[in-house]
Amino acid sequence: MTTERTGAYAQAVVALAEGEGALDAVGNELRTIASAVDASDDLRQRLTDIHLPVGQRLKFVESDVLQAAHPVTRSALAMIIAADRANELTAIADAVSEKAAELRNREVAEVYVAAPLDEPRQRALIEALERTTGKRLDVQVHVDPTVVGGVRAKIGDTVIDGSVARRLQDLRTRVGR
Repeated sequence: MTTERTGAYAQAVVALAEGEGALDAVGNELRTIASAVDASDDLRQRLTDIHLPVGQRLKFVESDVLQAAHPVTRSALAMIIAADRANELTAIADAVSEKAAELRNREVAEVYVAAPLDEPRQRALIEALERTTGKRLDVQVHVDPTVVGGVRAKIGDTVIDGSVARRLQDLRTRVGR
């Protein structure tokens, strides 16, 4: 959920990334980092613990893990951590993706699949979603084993759920009647 504050941080990141011609790279890297932080209780704790000095929390930005990241990504991450907003990293990354998509006259599609997709399958999925919605999409693919199989996509307020998990739930509902 984008608040006025997360939107302002996202706008600052987008401005920096656009200025460096790296909006796609920075947006993708921030989403990847946000996902990694969400998946690690230890990392999230180290980045959001206000009792740790800021210098300690910023060591993550200087770590080997982020050495290959674009300098704007590292600068944006440093800004977010130094401002004690690391707990809003996912919301800021989502807002950056949305603002980047808007600049390209596109919409963000969050797609959940059970297993990673190779490039041809991902391209086919994007084409199918664009045909179905009539929109140009910036697709973010997430691996989520709870999907079981198939695809669940969220585009704005629209959810397209062709997942095996939903079909199993429908079957359970029908059998339970």
